[in-house]
Formats: sequence, structure tokens, C-alpha cells
Amino acid sequence: MPGIACPNIKTARRSFCFTELGTIVVVSRVMGRLFLRQGYRILLPDSRAHGESGGSVATYGLREGDDIHRWVDWLYGKGATCVDGFGESMGAALVLESLRSESRFCAIVAESAFSDFRSVAYDREGYFVGAGHFGLERIVGRTVGLLPAELGLLYARWRYGIDLRRANPVDAVRSSEVPVLLIHGEDDINILPWHARALAQADPVHAQLWLVPGAGHCGAVGVAPDEFWSRVLNFLARHNRALPGTVTQVPAKPVGSLPE
Repeated sequence: MPGIACPNIKTARRSFCFTELGTIVVVSRVMGRLFLRQGYRILLPDSRAHGESGGSVATYGLREGDDIHRWVDWLYGKGATCVDGFGESMGAALVLESLRSESRFCAIVAESAFSDFRSVAYDREGYFVGAGHFGLERIVGRTVGLLPAELGLLYARWRYGIDLRRANPVDAVRSSEVPVLLIHGEDDINILPWHARALAQADPVHAQLWLVPGAGHCGAVGVAPDEFWSRVLNFLARHNRALPGTVTQVPAKPVGSLPE
């Protein structure tokens, strides 16, 4: 059963997916349609605290990781033979963070992910005051923006009991053996390219990095569409393997319906 599954994070322009040719989990409806054309089936769950899903707050992977684990478990329970993950921006970080509790992904493709929440919070402080246009995000974020960011982290811990300092996809990647393709635009000022480098360095054995010249945030497919799809689909195909005890099914034609 080829397939694709997507959490629908409505505050992000694009978010994250999973896949298998076999099954995929995805968030972007645009990307979902493109995967459907390749014979994947798609699932579009709303992420925690978004859309029709429950949960009072988004936790940037701390609780969403287990949510994704349960979605993957559900997919395998429905007969999926090889579930992959695809994510963009926050969705990419969430699917990477889920590696703490979900080791059955055949492979993951993550575009424009952050490496750890605290660092990206600093960077975003610089981004929101326009420092990114001058290459000064990290400097401004770690000086002028440091106190507001730290106060925000303390407030989240006091108000919601959530320690966002623990939302660190880089640690999940370091402790996982799941193959990961990291994609990041060299001109991304939303989430800086150094995050992708840090993620790749965390597991040089299983992680591959593609830095895309001229691409901004989640912009690789717009700058180099042919190379993007070639890299993504070939990467997933190389790691397509069935779990022990499952039966691989090859569809006669691409499947375009949602899982029942």
C-alpha cells in the first residue's frame, strides 16, 4: 500500500509529512498532491492544538513526537509496509523529534528544520527585527533578543509546565539510525542554514545534507524542482524496505484515496 500521511499545521505555510511506497506522512497539501502522483497514499491529520485535533498548546515536538509515533503505529496497523517521513519547517523539526519514540521510519526527508528550540528562538528574535537581511540574526538574537527569549521559555515552563529547552531535534537525530535527508536553502533567513549543518553533524553516518544555493525558507523545490524531486524520491526509494512480518504490496496504479 503506497501512501502518504500529513499533519495539517495551519499556522505554518508548510509543515510535515510521513511516506511509504508503502506510506508517507505529510503536512503540505501541495506536496501531498505531488506525492500522490508518485503512487503514495496520503493521510492529513491535524497536528496537536491545530485544526480539529485536541491539545491546548503546541509543544514543538515534546508531545507531538508521541502523536506522530501513534500515527505511524496506526499506519502499520492498517497494513503499511514501509513508512517514511517528510517535513518542512516546524513540521520537519517535529518529524525529526519523533525519532526519540519512533524508530520504524524507513527514511525521513526534512527541509528547513531547526536543530534546537532555544537556538532558533534566539535567531527568531533577530529575524523579527529585520536583522536577517543583514546577516545579523544570530548576533542580535543572542544580545538584544536573549532576555525576551529566556523570559518566554520561563513563562512556558511556569504557565504550561513545558520545558521548551528540551525540544531538540539534534539530540533525536544523534540517537537514531533512521536515514535522514536534510534540505536547507542557503538564503534562508527564517531558520538559518547552520541548523541543518548541526543536524547533519549530529549523525554523519545516517544523515545527508543538501544545501540549496539561492533557496529561501522551504524554497528548494521552487529553485531546483527537478533536482529536488530526483533527490527526494531516489533517497526514499533507496531505503524502501518492509518491516519483518509485513507483506509488500505493489499497486497496479497510483493510489489517490485517503486511508480508511
